[in-house]
Amino acid sequence: MSNLAYKYQQQQTQKKQAEVKQKAVYIERGRITKGEKLLWMMLVLAFVTASIFMVSNYASIYNLNTSIQQVESEQRAQLKQNEELQVKVTELSAPDRIMDIAQNELGMKLNDQNVEVVNKGS
Repeated sequence: MSNLAYKYQQQQTQKKQAEVKQKAVYIERGRITKGEKLLWMMLVLAFVTASIFMVSNYASIYNLNTSIQQVESEQRAQLKQNEELQVKVTELSAPDRIMDIAQNELGMKLNDQNVEVVNKGS
């Protein structure tokens, strides 16, 4: 073998060894690093916290709405009762009814000369 061919063969083997070394240098690592795992965990934790916060807010809003509806229904019932009592007061304070009770049950007689008019505002 000539000296030139020997050098060429050595160069080829050195190139192959360098390629093998370069391939061996690359170490395959895990797909997700520790920092990425930490970021994902923080993201999941933030999502869960936000979800819990939203659900608790919706629950409190629902409770408030039911309380408001209950109070409104009680208010409507009270207004109805007030109207019924006002009608009853109007019926009971009719002048004819008062006159009838005074004459028949209490034995009073109407004396037009002794009648006094009283104003409610004074």
